[in-house]
Order: sequence, then structure tokens, then C-alpha cells
Amino acid sequence: MATGSGISGSTAWHGAFRFRQYLTSVKPTDGEQPESDLRELQFKKNQYGPLGESVVLRWRNGLFLPEPGIGGLEKIAREARTDEMFVDLLDRFAAGGRNTCEKPNAPTYAPTLFAKESEANKQGIRKVRLRSGHASAFRG
Repeated sequence: MATGSGISGSTAWHGAFRFRQYLTSVKPTDGEQPESDLRELQFKKNQYGPLGESVVLRWRNGLFLPEPGIGGLEKIAREARTDEMFVDLLDRFAAGGRNTCEKPNAPTYAPTLFAKESEANKQGIRKVRLRSGHASAFRG
């Protein structure tokens, strides 16, 4: 449970079934209050579907029901806009001689700096969205 992998020691449950799901509490982002009725259902093993997909569920009337939100195509489009903005800001910072880095505790951590820019504020893009999956931009 501590690692979030959903695997339990040496029981070898991972190979016993065609799919495996993992239900966890939703972690609040910076400054948000935790919501005790929210859970995230993660698909750790899925023979007939994509891995890494997750569904946010809310406890209502004795059931965990999917929380309405961003659909698959909307999510892909939003991630593409975030990626494009990240690369544009990275290029602009480099051209202006402003250093950025991939270390989260550094004062020049790119997602922290980029979240303060007017482009990010206009599009409602926060640091959390900027830091997910963008480390490869520093190596390329």
C-alpha cells in the first residue's frame, strides 16, 4: 500500500487474474482540503483496455459513483495544450537566459516558474498539471 503499486509481497496475485484494480483515497493538491468521500479507481492490470487509466468515484447514497468530469478526448486535448505550452515556455526561458531545472525542490523548478506566467494563468494551468510527465523535455 505504501508504494501504490497494488502488489502485496510474495502472494503472486498479479498473475492470477486478467485484470486488477486498486482503490485509493484521492490525494489533495497544494492547499486543498481532503474530501473523504472521493476515491480513485486505478487499473493496474487490464488485459482488454489501457493501463494506467483511472476513474474518480464519489460516495453517494451507499454507492461509489463515477464523478462527472473530463472525458478521454477532452483529457487528451488538454494534455496536448499543456505540453505545447510547457515546451513554448521552456524555449522562451532558454532564449532569455533564464535557467530552469527538473528538481522539484529547486528555486528554478520549471513547473513552478511556468505556473506563474500569464499564459498558464489565462488557460487555468496549474503547477500540478505542468509537473506531470514533462521531465523528458529537459533531456531532449
